[in-house]
Amino acid sequence: MRQRLILALAFLTLAGFGFQTTWAQLPGGFPRLPKLGKPKATPTPGAQPAPSGETQPAAEPGAPATTNPAAASPHPQPESITIHKTRIQFWPYTVTSYQGNFNDVWSWFPTVKFTTPLGPLPSGGQYYVEVAQPGGAAWVKLKCVSTVIGGGPGFECGDRNELEKSGTLATGVFPFAIKMRNPLEGTPEKTLFTGKAKVEKVLSDEVGPQSAKKFVYYANQDWNLPIGHVYIDADDKLNVRFWIRGEGAGGLEAHPFYRGEEVGSYQKHGYQYGGASCSSDIEYQPTRSAGPGAPQKAKWARVNCAFGSVVTKPAKEVPEWHALGANPGEYEIKVLRNKRLVRVLKFSIGPDGKIVDNRIASNNGMGSWDNHILMPVTIIGDQDGTWDKNAWKTEAFYGHPLTGFSWPPQ
Repeated sequence: MRQRLILALAFLTLAGFGFQTTWAQLPGGFPRLPKLGKPKATPTPGAQPAPSGETQPAAEPGAPATTNPAAASPHPQPESITIHKTRIQFWPYTVTSYQGNFNDVWSWFPTVKFTTPLGPLPSGGQYYVEVAQPGGAAWVKLKCVSTVIGGGPGFECGDRNELEKSGTLATGVFPFAIKMRNPLEGTPEKTLFTGKAKVEKVLSDEVGPQSAKKFVYYANQDWNLPIGHVYIDADDKLNVRFWIRGEGAGGLEAHPFYRGEEVGSYQKHGYQYGGASCSSDIEYQPTRSAGPGAPQKAKWARVNCAFGSVVTKPAKEVPEWHALGANPGEYEIKVLRNKRLVRVLKFSIGPDGKIVDNRIASNNGMGSWDNHILMPVTIIGDQDGTWDKNAWKTEAFYGHPLTGFSWPPQ
């Protein structure tokens, strides 16, 4: 019996050796079993994964400082939703009819655009805008749909097919409110912004016996002109924004100065480098052509000028670029329009290369997001035509003038 047991053990040993030899002859040898990781914790209901580190789009000046939306609740409460005041746009849409009748009388209905720092609506959420008549009586309600504003997500409110028959001939100050409702949450509607827009009219450029009834309507935006922005963009380059009356950014040149000398412009290999790139990112213009009675054709535009060779830190690959951090102190941007000086913006840079915060934005509940600074703009010359130099005191941001802001700059 003992001999049989010894023989069985020997046989098993030889068999095991042969099994290992066979695996060793296969490509890769023994197959590797996956390591057992730590057991995954059961997620708490409503909890969100940690931020992935994905870069978020740059926020609009005036946006409140918030956390990464991806790390927030997927269904943010209405109280957490705010509106970018610098991105609200109220504008009359002129139509060639009056309350649905085409009788050579032109009327208008309102359109509104805006953005929010949270981007998409929570599930079930709906934005809409209520616009009242100058006396405060209810007038129209605008449905809002998602769109792209300034290269980012936004909302546009107002549908011609629904509103044309509600058109009005009235002008004056029109109160409006941006609201949100969410039937899924069972909570009352929330008012996110209230404002008022000053609507004016001017005869169109049409001629003929019926032209006296054809008015073009527009919202006066003169309050924007004294208010500018200076900021560092996502590429660590200097940018400024300012408003003009008339056509867009055509004929505009922006030049940065430090200690009285122009910076960021240089010559290399016989070529000139470092010029600013200016383009309009918001434009207001009538939906019908205004006649000669409208200064600058009833058009306003916000212009953004980017200085590609003025950066926060020295660039080893391009030593000719001007580094703000290595040159702290006072700066000014001089803007030419049709070769004539029209704007000057002054600001200071700290030793960290950041713009010294004047606290105007943050003190007005608009935040100082990503080093965006609001500032007064010196306006020079007559290329903007005759404009209301006191509008900013009461009409800025549709009835939300800036505390601590003064103009003209001292």
